[in-house]
Amino acid sequence: MAQDGTQASAGWHDDERVRRWIIGARQREGQMVPISAELFAAANLQPGEAVLDVGCGTGSTTVQAARAVATSGRVTGSDISPVMIDTARESADVSREASEVRDIDWLVADAETHDFGADTFDAVISRFGVMFFRDPVAAFANLARATRPGGRMVAAVWQTRDKVPDRLGLAYEPVAIDDSQCSLGSHDRVVSVLEPAGWREIETRPTEQALHVGGSLSPADAAAGALDLGPIRGLVEGRPDDVRDQVRVALAEAFRPYFDGTGVVLPGGFMIVTARR
Repeated sequence: MAQDGTQASAGWHDDERVRRWIIGARQREGQMVPISAELFAAANLQPGEAVLDVGCGTGSTTVQAARAVATSGRVTGSDISPVMIDTARESADVSREASEVRDIDWLVADAETHDFGADTFDAVISRFGVMFFRDPVAAFANLARATRPGGRMVAAVWQTRDKVPDRLGLAYEPVAIDDSQCSLGSHDRVVSVLEPAGWREIETRPTEQALHVGGSLSPADAAAGALDLGPIRGLVEGRPDDVRDQVRVALAEAFRPYFDGTGVVLPGGFMIVTARR
Protein backbone atom coordinates (compact mmCIF):
# COMPACT_ATOMS: atom_id res chain seq x y z
CA MET A 1 0.00 0.00 0.00
CA ALA A 2 1.06 3.56 -0.61
CA GLN A 3 1.51 5.93 2.33
CA ASP A 4 -1.89 7.53 1.69
CA GLY A 5 -3.58 4.14 2.04
CA THR A 6 -4.30 3.68 -1.66
CA GLN A 7 -3.15 0.71 -3.66
CA ALA A 8 0.12 1.27 -5.54
CA SER A 9 -1.06 0.04 -8.90
CA ALA A 10 0.25 -3.41 -9.76
CA GLY A 11 3.42 -2.84 -7.78
CA TRP A 12 4.93 -0.65 -10.48
CA HIS A 13 6.19 1.72 -7.78
CA ASP A 14 8.33 -1.15 -6.50
CA ASP A 15 11.65 -0.64 -8.28
CA GLU A 16 12.89 -4.14 -7.46
CA ARG A 17 9.81 -5.75 -8.99
CA VAL A 18 10.13 -3.50 -12.03
CA ARG A 19 13.77 -4.53 -12.46
CA ARG A 20 12.78 -8.21 -12.35
CA TRP A 21 10.15 -7.49 -14.99
CA ILE A 22 12.69 -5.69 -17.19
CA ILE A 23 15.12 -8.62 -17.03
CA GLY A 24 12.49 -10.82 -18.69
CA ALA A 25 11.19 -8.15 -21.07
CA ARG A 26 13.36 -9.16 -24.01
CA GLN A 27 12.17 -12.76 -23.75
CA ARG A 28 8.55 -11.62 -23.53
CA GLU A 29 8.81 -9.60 -26.73
CA GLY A 30 8.67 -12.86 -28.66
CA GLN A 31 5.35 -13.62 -26.97
CA MET A 32 4.10 -10.12 -27.71
CA VAL A 33 4.74 -10.07 -31.48
CA PRO A 34 1.26 -11.32 -32.52
CA ILE A 35 -0.37 -9.02 -29.95
CA SER A 36 1.54 -6.00 -31.25
CA ALA A 37 0.59 -6.94 -34.80
CA GLU A 38 -3.13 -6.83 -33.92
CA LEU A 39 -2.73 -3.65 -31.89
CA PHE A 40 -1.01 -1.74 -34.69
CA ALA A 41 -3.33 -3.09 -37.38
CA ALA A 42 -6.27 -1.69 -35.41
CA ALA A 43 -4.50 1.60 -34.65
CA ASN A 44 -3.54 2.17 -38.31
CA LEU A 45 -1.08 4.93 -37.41
CA GLN A 46 -0.25 7.32 -40.23
CA PRO A 47 2.79 9.51 -41.01
CA GLY A 48 2.45 12.89 -39.34
CA GLU A 49 0.22 11.77 -36.48
CA ALA A 50 0.82 12.52 -32.80
CA VAL A 51 0.65 9.36 -30.66
CA LEU A 52 0.65 8.69 -26.91
CA ASP A 53 1.78 5.23 -25.75
CA VAL A 54 0.39 4.66 -22.22
CA GLY A 55 2.19 2.29 -19.88
CA CYS A 56 4.93 1.96 -22.46
CA GLY A 57 7.19 -0.22 -20.32
CA THR A 58 10.57 -0.72 -21.97
CA GLY A 59 9.41 1.17 -25.05
CA SER A 60 9.19 -1.40 -27.84
CA THR A 61 5.67 -0.33 -28.86
CA THR A 62 6.69 3.33 -28.62
CA VAL A 63 9.55 2.76 -31.05
CA GLN A 64 7.20 0.85 -33.36
CA ALA A 65 4.76 3.78 -33.26
CA ALA A 66 7.59 6.20 -34.05
CA ARG A 67 8.45 4.18 -37.15
CA ALA A 68 4.79 4.28 -38.23
CA VAL A 69 4.33 8.05 -37.93
CA ALA A 70 7.75 8.72 -39.50
CA THR A 71 9.76 11.92 -39.11
CA SER A 72 6.70 14.09 -39.68
CA GLY A 73 4.92 12.60 -36.66
CA ARG A 74 5.46 12.77 -32.92
CA VAL A 75 5.36 10.03 -30.29
CA THR A 76 5.28 10.22 -26.50
CA GLY A 77 5.92 7.21 -24.31
CA SER A 78 4.62 7.43 -20.75
CA ASP A 79 4.97 5.10 -17.78
CA ILE A 80 4.50 5.46 -14.05
CA SER A 81 7.89 3.86 -13.35
CA PRO A 82 11.08 5.95 -13.72
CA VAL A 83 13.08 2.72 -14.07
CA MET A 84 10.93 1.68 -17.04
CA ILE A 85 11.32 5.07 -18.70
CA ASP A 86 15.11 5.05 -18.23
CA THR A 87 15.27 1.61 -19.85
CA ALA A 88 12.95 2.67 -22.69
CA ARG A 89 15.00 5.79 -23.37
CA GLU A 90 18.25 3.79 -23.53
CA SER A 91 16.70 1.24 -25.91
CA ALA A 92 15.29 3.97 -28.15
CA ASP A 93 18.68 5.71 -28.25
CA VAL A 94 20.14 2.53 -29.76
CA SER A 95 17.36 2.43 -32.37
CA ARG A 96 17.84 6.10 -33.20
CA GLU A 97 21.57 5.59 -33.67
CA ALA A 98 20.64 2.91 -36.18
CA SER A 99 18.53 5.56 -37.98
CA GLU A 100 15.34 3.62 -37.28
CA VAL A 101 13.39 6.29 -35.38
CA ARG A 102 13.34 10.02 -34.68
CA ASP A 103 13.43 11.48 -31.16
CA ILE A 104 10.71 10.25 -28.80
CA ASP A 105 9.32 12.22 -25.86
CA TRP A 106 9.54 10.18 -22.64
CA LEU A 107 7.39 10.95 -19.60
CA VAL A 108 7.34 9.54 -16.09
CA ALA A 109 3.63 10.10 -15.57
CA ASP A 110 0.52 8.68 -13.95
CA ALA A 111 -1.92 8.68 -16.86
CA GLU A 112 -4.79 9.06 -14.41
CA THR A 113 -3.70 12.53 -13.28
CA HIS A 114 -0.98 13.87 -15.60
CA ASP A 115 -1.85 16.89 -17.74
CA PHE A 116 -0.95 15.82 -21.27
CA GLY A 117 -2.59 18.96 -22.68
CA ALA A 118 -6.01 19.22 -24.30
CA ASP A 119 -6.61 17.84 -27.82
CA THR A 120 -2.95 16.88 -28.13
CA PHE A 121 -2.90 13.41 -29.72
CA ASP A 122 -4.45 11.81 -32.78
CA ALA A 123 -4.15 8.37 -31.20
CA VAL A 124 -3.64 6.82 -27.78
CA ILE A 125 -2.26 3.30 -27.80
CA SER A 126 -1.38 0.81 -25.09
CA ARG A 127 -0.20 -2.77 -24.94
CA PHE A 128 -1.28 -4.01 -21.52
CA GLY A 129 -0.66 -0.64 -19.87
CA VAL A 130 -4.19 0.57 -19.03
CA MET A 131 -5.47 -2.17 -16.70
CA PHE A 132 -4.03 -0.88 -13.44
CA PHE A 133 -5.69 2.50 -12.82
CA ARG A 134 -7.03 3.14 -9.30
CA ASP A 135 -9.89 5.17 -10.82
CA PRO A 136 -10.25 3.91 -14.40
CA VAL A 137 -13.09 6.28 -15.36
CA ALA A 138 -11.02 9.29 -14.27
CA ALA A 139 -7.97 7.91 -16.08
CA PHE A 140 -9.77 7.31 -19.37
CA ALA A 141 -11.47 10.70 -19.09
CA ASN A 142 -8.03 12.25 -18.73
CA LEU A 143 -6.84 10.38 -21.82
CA ALA A 144 -9.96 11.46 -23.72
CA ARG A 145 -9.18 15.07 -22.87
CA ALA A 146 -5.70 14.61 -24.30
CA THR A 147 -7.11 13.17 -27.56
CA ARG A 148 -8.27 15.36 -30.41
CA PRO A 149 -11.98 15.21 -31.36
CA GLY A 150 -12.37 12.27 -33.71
CA GLY A 151 -9.13 10.76 -32.44
CA ARG A 152 -8.93 7.15 -31.36
CA MET A 153 -7.73 4.88 -28.62
CA VAL A 154 -6.53 1.33 -29.24
CA ALA A 155 -5.43 -0.94 -26.41
CA ALA A 156 -4.58 -4.58 -25.88
CA VAL A 157 -5.92 -5.94 -22.57
CA TRP A 158 -6.11 -9.40 -21.04
CA GLN A 159 -9.48 -11.13 -20.89
CA THR A 160 -10.90 -12.29 -17.57
CA ARG A 161 -9.50 -15.62 -16.49
CA ASP A 162 -10.74 -18.30 -14.14
CA LYS A 163 -9.49 -18.37 -10.58
CA VAL A 164 -6.02 -19.72 -9.97
CA PRO A 165 -6.23 -23.41 -9.12
CA ASP A 166 -5.34 -23.72 -5.43
CA ARG A 167 -3.60 -27.06 -5.34
CA LEU A 168 -1.78 -26.28 -2.08
CA GLY A 169 -4.81 -25.55 0.08
CA LEU A 170 -4.00 -21.86 0.41
CA ALA A 171 -6.72 -19.28 0.99
CA TYR A 172 -6.82 -17.34 -2.27
CA GLU A 173 -6.79 -13.56 -1.93
CA PRO A 174 -7.39 -11.98 -5.35
CA VAL A 175 -5.40 -8.85 -6.15
CA ALA A 176 -7.40 -5.62 -6.14
CA ILE A 177 -9.19 -4.84 -9.41
CA ASP A 178 -6.81 -1.94 -10.14
CA ASP A 179 -3.91 -4.31 -9.44
CA SER A 180 -5.10 -7.03 -11.80
CA GLN A 181 -4.05 -7.52 -15.39
CA CYS A 182 -7.64 -8.69 -16.09
CA SER A 183 -9.41 -5.59 -14.70
CA LEU A 184 -10.74 -4.75 -18.21
CA GLY A 185 -11.32 -8.36 -19.12
CA SER A 186 -14.84 -8.26 -20.57
CA HIS A 187 -16.78 -6.19 -23.08
CA ASP A 188 -19.28 -5.03 -20.46
CA ARG A 189 -16.52 -3.94 -18.11
CA VAL A 190 -14.77 -1.98 -20.88
CA VAL A 191 -17.98 -0.17 -21.85
CA SER A 192 -18.82 0.61 -18.21
CA VAL A 193 -15.45 2.35 -17.85
CA LEU A 194 -14.98 4.05 -21.23
CA GLU A 195 -18.51 5.33 -21.86
CA PRO A 196 -18.72 7.61 -18.77
CA ALA A 197 -15.17 8.74 -19.52
CA GLY A 198 -16.33 10.31 -22.79
CA TRP A 199 -15.38 7.65 -25.35
CA ARG A 200 -17.75 6.45 -28.10
CA GLU A 201 -17.85 3.74 -30.79
CA ILE A 202 -16.45 1.35 -28.19
CA GLU A 203 -15.61 -2.09 -29.55
CA THR A 204 -13.78 -5.12 -28.20
CA ARG A 205 -12.35 -7.97 -30.25
CA PRO A 206 -11.46 -11.07 -28.20
CA THR A 207 -8.63 -13.28 -29.39
CA GLU A 208 -7.82 -16.77 -28.17
CA GLN A 209 -4.50 -16.92 -29.96
CA ALA A 210 -2.00 -19.29 -28.39
CA LEU A 211 0.98 -17.52 -26.82
CA HIS A 212 4.22 -18.54 -25.17
CA VAL A 213 4.05 -17.76 -21.45
CA GLY A 214 6.81 -15.24 -20.83
CA GLY A 215 8.36 -15.90 -24.24
CA SER A 216 10.88 -18.64 -25.03
CA LEU A 217 11.14 -20.12 -21.55
CA SER A 218 11.32 -23.55 -19.99
CA PRO A 219 8.39 -24.61 -17.78
CA ALA A 220 10.51 -23.87 -14.70
CA ASP A 221 11.46 -20.37 -15.87
CA ALA A 222 7.90 -19.61 -16.99
CA ALA A 223 6.61 -20.66 -13.57
CA ALA A 224 9.15 -18.48 -11.78
CA GLY A 225 8.13 -15.46 -13.85
CA ALA A 226 4.43 -16.11 -13.27
CA LEU A 227 4.79 -15.52 -9.53
CA ASP A 228 4.98 -11.76 -10.16
CA LEU A 229 2.00 -11.54 -12.52
CA GLY A 230 -1.77 -11.41 -12.39
CA PRO A 231 -3.80 -13.82 -10.24
CA ILE A 232 -0.76 -15.91 -9.29
CA ARG A 233 0.62 -12.88 -7.51
CA GLY A 234 -2.58 -12.69 -5.46
CA LEU A 235 -1.99 -16.26 -4.33
CA VAL A 236 1.64 -15.92 -3.21
CA GLU A 237 2.20 -12.28 -2.24
CA GLY A 238 3.30 -12.01 1.38
CA ARG A 239 3.74 -15.79 1.72
CA PRO A 240 6.94 -17.34 3.11
CA ASP A 241 9.62 -18.32 0.61
CA ASP A 242 8.91 -22.01 1.08
CA VAL A 243 5.27 -21.50 0.06
CA ARG A 244 6.32 -19.49 -2.99
CA ASP A 245 8.68 -22.34 -3.90
CA GLN A 246 5.84 -24.87 -3.62
CA VAL A 247 3.65 -22.79 -5.91
CA ARG A 248 6.50 -22.37 -8.39
CA VAL A 249 7.18 -26.11 -8.48
CA ALA A 250 3.46 -26.89 -8.88
CA LEU A 251 3.17 -24.40 -11.74
CA ALA A 252 6.22 -25.80 -13.51
CA GLU A 253 4.68 -29.27 -13.28
CA ALA A 254 1.37 -27.96 -14.67
CA PHE A 255 3.17 -26.13 -17.50
CA ARG A 256 5.27 -29.13 -18.58
CA PRO A 257 2.63 -30.76 -20.86
CA TYR A 258 2.27 -27.44 -22.71
CA PHE A 259 5.97 -27.04 -23.51
CA ASP A 260 6.49 -27.20 -27.28
CA GLY A 261 10.28 -27.15 -27.30
CA THR A 262 10.38 -23.34 -27.47
CA GLY A 263 8.13 -22.27 -24.63
CA VAL A 264 4.97 -22.98 -22.66
CA VAL A 265 2.01 -22.51 -25.04
CA LEU A 266 -1.33 -21.48 -23.55
CA PRO A 267 -4.38 -19.67 -24.95
CA GLY A 268 -3.59 -15.96 -24.99
CA GLY A 269 -7.00 -14.65 -24.04
CA PHE A 270 -6.42 -11.00 -24.91
CA MET A 271 -8.73 -8.39 -26.41
CA ILE A 272 -8.19 -5.41 -28.68
CA VAL A 273 -10.22 -2.44 -27.45
CA THR A 274 -10.99 0.46 -29.81
CA ALA A 275 -12.86 3.70 -29.14
CA ARG A 276 -13.32 7.20 -30.55
CA ARG A 277 -13.11 10.54 -28.78
